[in-house]
Amino acid sequence: MNYYPTIQQPFYTSTQPSLQAFNDEVVPTEPDEFILDLLKKPQERLFLLKLELEFEAFIKDKQRFRLDFPSMNSYQRLMIHKLAPYYKLNHFHDAMRKGVYVCKTFITEL
Repeated sequence: MNYYPTIQQPFYTSTQPSLQAFNDEVVPTEPDEFILDLLKKPQERLFLLKLELEFEAFIKDKQRFRLDFPSMNSYQRLMIHKLAPYYKLNHFHDAMRKGVYVCKTFITEL
């Protein structure tokens, strides 16, 4: 039995940028309780709103397929992981640099 977590690999491994299959099991239709709680806190709400602006600009940019975020604390990384499914973006953790990146999928939308 393997007790080590596996790293999610991109759907395509070619060097050409491409869209991925959406890897979340459930597509959220209602706001997550975590997101609703964030909106009640001024500091977190500001970070969340900036994050939404970055997601929207990324989705509108047809030339980009991956959005890398700089190193950040675990709470901020969690915010990205919780918000990405609402835009139908795949989200991955880069443990080496303590960062997160998101990738567009075939069903990514605003």
